[in-house]
Amino acid sequence: MTTLLCAAVALMFAFAIYVGVLSGRVTGAAGEFVNGGHALPPWVFIFAGCGILLGSLGLHDHFLLTALYGLQYSHVALGLTFAALGGALVYKRLWLAARMSGLGSPIDIVGAYYGSVALRIILLGLTVIFAVPFAALSLALAGDLIVAASGGVLARDQAIFVLAVFLFLFSALGGWRGVVYVVAAQSFLLLVLMLFVGAFTASAFDSLAVLTSGIKVMNGVLPDQIPGVMQYSAGIGKGESSGGIWTTLAIISFGVSLVGVVLSPAMSFLSITVRTRTGFAFHQVWMVAGLATGGLLIVSPLIGAEVAVSDPAGLQAGVTSYGGLIGRFASRDQFAALCLLLMLLSSMQIVVAFLTAAGANLLTIDFLHRYVLPDLTGEGRRLVARVTLALLYAAVALMAAFAPLSAAILGSVALSFSVQFLPAYIGLCWAPWISRNAVLTGLIFGGLLVILTEPPGLIFFEGLFLDLPWGRWPFTIHSALWGLGFNVAACLIVSLFTHAGPERLHREILHQGFRNALRGESRGSALGTAKWSLTLIWSFLALGPGAILGNSFFSKPMFTEGEATLGAPSLWVWQIVFWFLGVLLIWWLAYRARMSIIENAAWPRIELEPPLGQLERRRAPPWIALLLARVAER
Repeated sequence: MTTLLCAAVALMFAFAIYVGVLSGRVTGAAGEFVNGGHALPPWVFIFAGCGILLGSLGLHDHFLLTALYGLQYSHVALGLTFAALGGALVYKRLWLAARMSGLGSPIDIVGAYYGSVALRIILLGLTVIFAVPFAALSLALAGDLIVAASGGVLARDQAIFVLAVFLFLFSALGGWRGVVYVVAAQSFLLLVLMLFVGAFTASAFDSLAVLTSGIKVMNGVLPDQIPGVMQYSAGIGKGESSGGIWTTLAIISFGVSLVGVVLSPAMSFLSITVRTRTGFAFHQVWMVAGLATGGLLIVSPLIGAEVAVSDPAGLQAGVTSYGGLIGRFASRDQFAALCLLLMLLSSMQIVVAFLTAAGANLLTIDFLHRYVLPDLTGEGRRLVARVTLALLYAAVALMAAFAPLSAAILGSVALSFSVQFLPAYIGLCWAPWISRNAVLTGLIFGGLLVILTEPPGLIFFEGLFLDLPWGRWPFTIHSALWGLGFNVAACLIVSLFTHAGPERLHREILHQGFRNALRGESRGSALGTAKWSLTLIWSFLALGPGAILGNSFFSKPMFTEGEATLGAPSLWVWQIVFWFLGVLLIWWLAYRARMSIIENAAWPRIELEPPLGQLERRRAPPWIALLLARVAER
């Protein structure tokens, strides 16, 4: 098995390097190394975006948690529809803002629109969190998986550094274009392997028995039911939840956290470097809401059931792994075991390669080129991007090999922090009355709540000998929703007092450009009211408190006195039904409501700069200039 795995991984890397070399050759000017000339074909976004969402969800942990908690956890796959909805809200108008203003990164667009250096710095910090600890966690899991597959023949640290070197090599050769091409190819492979592994599991192990016997989960956990709307628990580590922690509020708040992938600087950067008209809509409807969500809902219970059977001792201890499952697959068919491994490895490599490359490019464009080396030529930008990429990969590999716990702790806040930029993006794309002060105030309150309900804050206060009375996710509400609730409240209150003035006139420049570019897309207020009403109804029933009805809706119908024999848990049927309705909802928003269709071939040019020249594009803030001068003198 070890030889077969090494050969398959070597073949994947050979393909990646080949694509990287070809991409490096077809890249035009050297300056296009960091952005692909903003002309990447739509199909790369269609496939790459889907793979990035699955990888960021944590495919490795998703199947293991399904083994521990059953259908109540696999229900979170419906949250990917929230990610598709977030893309429909943001990507089209962000893409138009980039084309109308000529700005090349989401950090530049947000910073120029709000006229804020602070927002630029916060977004750069978020970029680093995604590029180092979040990516390092995926690389560390890849090393653990290789050790488990090889039975300890391959050392963990060696596997991590070999993976990092090869991922860096094709990224440095191909630039942004090469990275996105390889990520798109691996995403397609990931989807094919996920469906194949699910089909093999169902046929080889008679896993369809899970339809009637259920998943053998941890003691005290309801395997085929959601344990209530909310648990009055102090949070993970401080209190116990009856029947499991995945209540409807936990599920919907976890779905909100997945919007953080869509709003992350890396994914936003990918969206504006694509040459597209209908690519956004196809990606959101058929790939994310359709294939990715449906595939996870169907495949996860099958694989999770087999993980539970393969490792009963670990299951009862609350921590299980893939060691037993890999052995069971290999005993039936080594090729099937290889497919299982490649599926998991592909999801991890996608996260590492994409987030690290995007982080290096954004740091080059929005920090090094903007503030430190403003006179860089195209060749200079390419060199600086490669050096930055090497430094980031070194940090990722070292953290994955020697500090995986730190990577898990720091990476745990990435998605929740990213979600806190939702008001900023809503203001940029839809609501000019949301002011800079409102966005910054909301980020402060939202960020504090995220820190206080995630391990970094809890560990920090425990280090100060101050034991907080709550743990992680109190009342079974994900930190993303805790932060976003306080964020939106603060943003709305501050906007009431700061929505007017010269800054509002400046923000209206972009929105007037949107109105001119999208003049033929107005559909009237009735359509707007209907689409948001249906979205709220679907969210309430699919992921929110209404999902509790799925526990018995199809097995014990309210309109009959007897029980229905479905041959499947009622909750699983509920999930499939609302997956189908979710696809219809996103199709209507993306295509019929034109939220993701770019129809016009021309758009007005605008100058997206703050009023009165308060922030010149290539001028560093005084404190940055002073710091650089002191370092240069030494």
